[in-house]
Amino acid sequence: MKQRLGWVLFLVALPSYCYSEPYYYGATGNAASTSLSWGMPSVLPDVAGLDINGLIYRYTTVKNPEDAMKVHVGNHNANGDGYIFRETDDWSGVPSNTIVKSFALSNIPSANWGTGFIEVEGEGTVEDAVVVYSYRVDRCYDPQSDPSCAGYIEPVPDIPEVEIYDALEDESVLNAIDTETEFKYDEDGNRIDDEEEEEENTRIEMGLTASANALTLFKNQGQDDIIMAINLQTNINMYYNAKINGGTLSDATQLQDGTIPDNKKALRNNLAQQILHEQMIDMQYNK
Repeated sequence: MKQRLGWVLFLVALPSYCYSEPYYYGATGNAASTSLSWGMPSVLPDVAGLDINGLIYRYTTVKNPEDAMKVHVGNHNANGDGYIFRETDDWSGVPSNTIVKSFALSNIPSANWGTGFIEVEGEGTVEDAVVVYSYRVDRCYDPQSDPSCAGYIEPVPDIPEVEIYDALEDESVLNAIDTETEFKYDEDGNRIDDEEEEEENTRIEMGLTASANALTLFKNQGQDDIIMAINLQTNINMYYNAKINGGTLSDATQLQDGTIPDNKKALRNNLAQQILHEQMIDMQYNK
């Protein structure tokens, strides 16, 4: 009895977890810590793939030995009528006492577990109630939650949809296109232009003809004649008749006797270089 009570107190004090691929296990806190009725979402972890595989409860009765009393501990069925779990303890004709019970369950999905409760039928009350659920979580309940799970599929990148521009759907483009234009064609399949287009074509043909005539005239006329015509239009006499006012250079060097004396030092240097040059030439042939 003491061992079972100690086990319950341990589970209440600290929810525990144990890992075993691909599952991990744990236990809740005391579901009846504040009330004899509790909602399971506030008790169980909010994770996918959670199944309840066990339940332990403990409480103490306060009653007269001769009074009839029953205590019901259980959970409603969240998906229908009745109970997903219910245990009844009959305290009729017995004095107050403390009871501890544990149950192994076959991994019932948490979604099936409705509101939990401890109900008293008859005379008496319940004190120091403790209800603890043990559970198993399938880590690969959703294979996409972990790449190491069997059945995991590599997600495909979300490629944004690119809108392709279609000029033929652009209202501005459609308004600029004259869709009502109808052309006429002759028997040979040539398009018949209207009067305005004929006038425009005539002006273009006349301009091209004038350009061709100018090129022909330039080609036939000699180049000399063209240069002569250009010279006749240019007066170059003014350049030939132009005069520049000159003057005298007052500090000009004057030669005495009208001769320049020889530099004897330069003569000696020239002769020495000439002699050296001739010696070098002789050395080439006197090997």
